[in-house]
Amino acid sequence: MQEEVFYRNNRMSWRLESALDDFDTYEEFEKRFSDEFLNEDSKIGDYLDELLVKYDKRAAAVSKNAGLSIPYVGNIINHKKNNPSRDVLIAICFAIGTTFEEAQYLLKYAGHAPLYVRRKRDVILWFGLMKQQDIYTVNEELIERGLRPLVKE
Repeated sequence: MQEEVFYRNNRMSWRLESALDDFDTYEEFEKRFSDEFLNEDSKIGDYLDELLVKYDKRAAAVSKNAGLSIPYVGNIINHKKNNPSRDVLIAICFAIGTTFEEAQYLLKYAGHAPLYVRRKRDVILWFGLMKQQDIYTVNEELIERGLRPLVKE
């Protein structure tokens, strides 16, 4: 089942992170865990597709709700768009209704910085994901505080 793959991979990342301290060299770590590394050609669309399946969402509807062009999410899933920005991925997570943990994993998988508790803007996004707020409520919170909105209105 696709849902299980996402969570298995997410748990594996945590295990790999905790194991880093146990090794003296990169070579030792690589020898032990090389089969767990993502391929350089891994596509963010595969994980995004798993989230759409899990939450029973359609790519076009998520694109629209995230303030993106209708084909945007579909293009990520079909590997036509391989480098969505951090804000775009966060907006997509709000539109899907993912958990905070799923959003964090998606950001890391895409090579972006995860949300960080010491950045005011990130905390507002973090709080919004944790409280399952909609993207427009979060956007208003950002604008009220003079911070860059997640989506343009």
